[in-house]
Amino acid sequence: MVSKGFAEAFRMFGPGDRVWIAGATGEPTAALDALAADPGIGRGLEFCGVWIPGVNRRDPSALAPEATARAFFVTPALRDGFAAGRVRLHPSHYCHIPGWARDAAGLKGAVMQISPPEAGMVTPGVACDFFDALEASGAVLIGQVNPAMPAPPSAPRAPVGRFAALIEAETPLPRLEGGAAGAALETIAARIAAMIRPGDIVSIGIGKAADAVLAALKDHRDLGYHAGMITDGAAALIDAGVLTKGVTAGFAIGSPALYERLRRDPVIRFAPVSVTHDAARLAAIPRFIAIGSALSVDLFGQASCETLAGRQVSGIGGAADFQRGGRASKGGRAILALPATAGRAGTSRIVPMLDAAAPASILRADTGIVVTEHGVADIGGLDIDARAAALIGIAAPEHRDELANAWDAARRAM
Repeated sequence: MVSKGFAEAFRMFGPGDRVWIAGATGEPTAALDALAADPGIGRGLEFCGVWIPGVNRRDPSALAPEATARAFFVTPALRDGFAAGRVRLHPSHYCHIPGWARDAAGLKGAVMQISPPEAGMVTPGVACDFFDALEASGAVLIGQVNPAMPAPPSAPRAPVGRFAALIEAETPLPRLEGGAAGAALETIAARIAAMIRPGDIVSIGIGKAADAVLAALKDHRDLGYHAGMITDGAAALIDAGVLTKGVTAGFAIGSPALYERLRRDPVIRFAPVSVTHDAARLAAIPRFIAIGSALSVDLFGQASCETLAGRQVSGIGGAADFQRGGRASKGGRAILALPATAGRAGTSRIVPMLDAAAPASILRADTGIVVTEHGVADIGGLDIDARAAALIGIAAPEHRDELANAWDAARRAM
């Protein structure tokens, strides 16, 4: 086992090798620092990983000569590399990524943060989403042993011997900074909260809309939680007695107080993506309520979650996985939240049709309920004309005539 440092560990790989760099709160900060300090150790490598917008703020391919990256989201940090062709976007449903990493990627290595060893075992800490797939892939595992990384009771364990290199380096875990939701998102959150009933199992994503929905659920009771991540907002609902029917997540992202809590919290169960995102598993959860967000929705009900004004700003993620699970769950629902307009120009987010630069992240057959500050459109059981009318009805009033005219023209051409 190598333990001298990341420079020696990276020399186990050579040009052309594909190396996973963990994302979310598993991002190995010290390993990236080592690459930045000694770029030659990463020469010619292809880095890959699930780097989350708003969480992971570095581009591994920019740290080493002739390096490239394969990403599942285009984060702000990856924009320049994506524009230059150095970063390649891999469109994928989230539920398919573990299988790719385990079986198809041909990974030579995987670098991640882990908690300090206990009784010869280590854990991925609060980033359990892809750990099982990476462990099973046969890749050479390199661990940044971070004393700041908790070892939650429910986190998976692996023997120290599974790692070819363990390098201790204490670095702060990524934090998720909250911000004011604004009036539109607060109205949307209130509309969504009004749909939630005791006994529902909710899934909520990341960002201001998600935070607003979590805050709006503070007076609810007897809910469960099953999502890709857990945040301070969800933890607050546990303390408020809202989440009493179980809490499952793939990773945690939030404040130092949240991470400290997870050292001992027996309520929060961590699980891999094969559990948190598999549509068949989600459909088997009675009254599963998928609450997601979109950047634009067209009058057919197609939604884009990854482009804005023609620019790739994110990725598919788990959007379709959760929407399909919510639609198929007995008593469940699939909800998409979005403000009716975007930017200072007030551009409508309800559009006649997604254009070529806005691929459909969620197909029209998978969309259930769309919520804006102007209302709720339950389109899942509607024909194409009725769903267009319902979506026009929740668009900003100043855009409704234009949308109606566009639909009439499109309908005549069909």
